[in-house]
Amino acid sequence: MILADLLKIPCLSTSRVIAGEEGLNRIVYSVNMMDAPDIIDFLKPQELLLTTAYVIKDRPEALESLVSNMANVGCAGLMIKTKRFLPAIPIRVVEVANKLNFPIIELPLDFSLGEIMNQSLSYILEKSADELRYALESHRHFTSIVLEGKSIPEIVQELSKLLDSPTLLLNHKLELISSSRHFQSAPYMALLPVIQHALTALPATRSTQSLSLVADADSPCRNVAVHPIQTYQPQGFLISFIDNPPTNKHPLMAMEQAANVISFEMLKQQAVKERSRRYKNEFFSDLVEGFVTSEQEVIHRGKRYGLNEHSTSLCIAAKKDAPAESNGITPASLEDSRFTEREELYQLIKKGFTDHGTPFVIFTKNDLFVVILSYNPNEPYLQETEMELAELLKKIADEIYKRTQIAVSFGVGNPVQKLLDISVTYKEAFDALQTGYLSKKRMFVQFNHIKELADLLRMVPIGELKKFYLDTFQDLKGLEEKERKELMRTLMVFYENHCQIAETAKQLFVHRNTVIYRLDKCEQLTGRSLRTPSDSLRFRVAYLIEPLLH
Repeated sequence: MILADLLKIPCLSTSRVIAGEEGLNRIVYSVNMMDAPDIIDFLKPQELLLTTAYVIKDRPEALESLVSNMANVGCAGLMIKTKRFLPAIPIRVVEVANKLNFPIIELPLDFSLGEIMNQSLSYILEKSADELRYALESHRHFTSIVLEGKSIPEIVQELSKLLDSPTLLLNHKLELISSSRHFQSAPYMALLPVIQHALTALPATRSTQSLSLVADADSPCRNVAVHPIQTYQPQGFLISFIDNPPTNKHPLMAMEQAANVISFEMLKQQAVKERSRRYKNEFFSDLVEGFVTSEQEVIHRGKRYGLNEHSTSLCIAAKKDAPAESNGITPASLEDSRFTEREELYQLIKKGFTDHGTPFVIFTKNDLFVVILSYNPNEPYLQETEMELAELLKKIADEIYKRTQIAVSFGVGNPVQKLLDISVTYKEAFDALQTGYLSKKRMFVQFNHIKELADLLRMVPIGELKKFYLDTFQDLKGLEEKERKELMRTLMVFYENHCQIAETAKQLFVHRNTVIYRLDKCEQLTGRSLRTPSDSLRFRVAYLIEPLLH
């Protein structure tokens, strides 16, 4: 309790503050009596010391040292029964105490130290018991709200009513979750951005903190109490507009108990959501892997998730891009944030499709976010639909990057008519995603179309590609660098112009005879006929491989 309040008990009501009056707001947790010169070694922070000063009556300098040491330890104050062994407090000691804001209190002669100590401890314990009783009753009250089937908004409303002050709950992103009726008015809503800004600079802690707001003169409140909501990770803040500092602990204790019940309710809701999502993920994982072989089972189990047997389905696979520079090692400090990050990506992808309005189902599979879109089977999946989907996915990717600075890419499969064929469109979406990554792309939208030859080549191990390329041009390696480049360039332009000598010469700005000479030399060195279909294909493929090797 506060020292100034303790001085109001009967045995201390006639006591007199000699020095350190500015320190009367110190907290007192316990009371001790001095009967030895080395008492400082046994004192604890926020402890009040009673003494007759007998052991130091002839050594004023020892009292000065005691006051300094007690202030350093963080003691609540020093109470001395003067006029027995110490006629008065030395002026030097008073000056030191005033400088340190350390209270020195002259005790009345009417009560013994034992009586003062007993009354003081009884008052402190009685006040502590009252606070514990209030905390228990508050916790029971808020718990009963949950047991009645109500939830977090009702807890916030009840806390506001109990404290008779505006109350609100923000999530970890400082977005409004719930608020009391006060925030239906403009003056209080105008304070919300001010509170959100102030919270960004608030140090992380598990206890209640007071926060002073920089608000307009017409603002209804300038001080708020903030209590963090914590489960296995930070969930947000419970905020109430109360005095700073509060006149008693009851409002803060009510906030703490409400925050505890809100934390448990959030844990319960999260557990229910995770269990439901796990069941959904397991079902759809079995479906896309082809483990579900009965159409009726898919229809029966998929109905609760929105699957329609009469719809055309299409799969989209989304994945977080790997960092541009990564050593493949995830620091231990980042492990705890993985769940939060995946949940945020899940919600942002879900929101993007929800806003678009097309029926969909979203689930996770390993590190993938998979979306199954449903289309009307009577409306063909046209090129316009594909363009619209590409724009939607790019918009979602841009929004995710804007909100989280995380790059996400999408692979899109082809439409299927049967629910059992969802496994086919999923594999196409996954292949499309892998094709995009093999092309070294980031934040891309890749559709599963018939692959170009270059796309097929990317699926071949790089070592085999390099071996094929070097073997094709092995016989040109012995030439000087300039001549080798001329021959390679001429041969490539020759094939790009469909083996037309005149067009090749025109593009290279050389005489046609020069082109003929260079091509003849290529044939002599490589031992291959440039116009033979098999040799021509080999050279063309080698030129397609070249950019893949860099």
